[in-house]
Amino acid sequence: MRDITWRMGFTFLTLTVLAVLGLNVSCSPAHHLLEQALGRTPENEIDGYLGAIARGNRSAALEFWQEPAPDAHVLLDRRDSVTDTLLARRTGLRYHILDVTWWRTCCEPAVIEDAAQAGGARIRVTIDGGGEPETVYLFDVLVPGGYWGSAAGNPVRQWAIVDVYPEGRVPLAWQVGE
Repeated sequence: MRDITWRMGFTFLTLTVLAVLGLNVSCSPAHHLLEQALGRTPENEIDGYLGAIARGNRSAALEFWQEPAPDAHVLLDRRDSVTDTLLARRTGLRYHILDVTWWRTCCEPAVIEDAAQAGGARIRVTIDGGGEPETVYLFDVLVPGGYWGSAAGNPVRQWAIVDVYPEGRVPLAWQVGE
C-alpha cells in the first residue's frame, strides 16, 4: 500500500512540474495530462453527476451542473426536470458515454479534434435504469468564461455541466451548430 501511495504522489508531482514548465509529453499538453490525473475532465463531471443521481443525492448532483442565471427560467426548469427524471430512474442506473464532440470556444466556436485545446464538449450518453427504456442524453460541458488554449498558455481547465437534455431536444445553455 505504501508503494502505491508513493507512486501516486510521484506521478502527481511529475505532472505538476510538467504543467508548470509548460512542457508537452506524448504530443499532449501537460495541462491536459494534469487534468486527467486530477479527475477534472468533462467525463468526470458526468460521472460525478450521475453517481450522485444513482445515490439519490439531488443536491450533490446539482453541484455538478453550473447554476444558471436567476433570470434563465427555462434552463432552471430543465435543470430541475432532468435531474428529477433521472432520480426517478436511479434504481439500477447504468450509463455509457457514446461519443464526445470537442469544441473550440475562443473566437469562433467550432468542432476541433484536439481535446487538449477544447473549451467545450458535447457528450452523448446512454442512460437506463428504473425500469425505463434506454435513453440518449446530451451533456454540454464547458469551461466557464471560455478557454483560449495555447493562446492563453494552456491553463488547467475547470469544467462544468451547463445543460443536459434528451437527444432530439434543443440545447438551451450552449447553442452552437455542428
